[in-house]
Amino acid sequence: MAAQNDDARAVAVEADRIETRAWTDWFAAIPPELRSEFGIGMRTVADATLLLAPRVPSILFNRAIGLGMTQPASADDLDTVVQAFVDAGCSTFGLAWGPYSEPAALASHLDAMFPTPAQRTSLAKMVRGTVPPSSAASDLRIVAVDRSLVGETDRALTRANGAPFLAGILAPLFWRPRWHLYAAMDRDVVVGGAALFLDGNGAWLGMAAVLPEYRRRGGQRSLMVQRIRDAIAAGATRIFTETDEPSQAGANPSLNNMERCGFEKIVSRTQFIGPIPSQ
Repeated sequence: MAAQNDDARAVAVEADRIETRAWTDWFAAIPPELRSEFGIGMRTVADATLLLAPRVPSILFNRAIGLGMTQPASADDLDTVVQAFVDAGCSTFGLAWGPYSEPAALASHLDAMFPTPAQRTSLAKMVRGTVPPSSAASDLRIVAVDRSLVGETDRALTRANGAPFLAGILAPLFWRPRWHLYAAMDRDVVVGGAALFLDGNGAWLGMAAVLPEYRRRGGQRSLMVQRIRDAIAAGATRIFTETDEPSQAGANPSLNNMERCGFEKIVSRTQFIGPIPSQ
């Protein structure tokens, strides 16, 4: 049982590592003027990587990945993480903590810092192997992004994610060597997209979204199937992704699509959401 637990922890660490590498590479690709406009940056505290974008009011861009996963964290480490977000001027931020985070006793410190239910969500880290996924039924067409589609895909993705003001931050990934971008198309119109990041024998799926008026047509699942197939073809033996985990089973279409595409849950974590209450 202990060996199985160690194996599960190792996979969870691997999942954090590739997610961190993907975001680090993405942040590095964003043009300097946009990094400056949104305050985009990164910081390391203990074994955690902090994503910082104080002028992007989104937890996705303002969160700590990996705290307590490769070395025990201290209460001082936790305080330093929180203070980093406060000092950067982040209006909100997230800090994930789960069953493999150490030490377990630090969970009570987190509970005291983030005391209300509204300050907690559940995140599911997911993984799958090399079994080919089943085809997805959709009347939307999935294509690899070429130069002619970069701008349209960037704009569709930022709009679909509810952040049209971020247009321009995804397009640079087209020129990064480990990234592949995909467009979901209704005839000749780009209506969504997604990204695949390759790193050694690992792969990470992220950023997928379809415009609201084109949803419920199988686009999200088709984007996932195509990226899985391409990751396997590129030699990936483990493919990772993550999503919110609802309290009610079946309530998250993203999680449902992942499970239909062969993903299994590595671990559930609580994401503590700041800011912390005033003392």
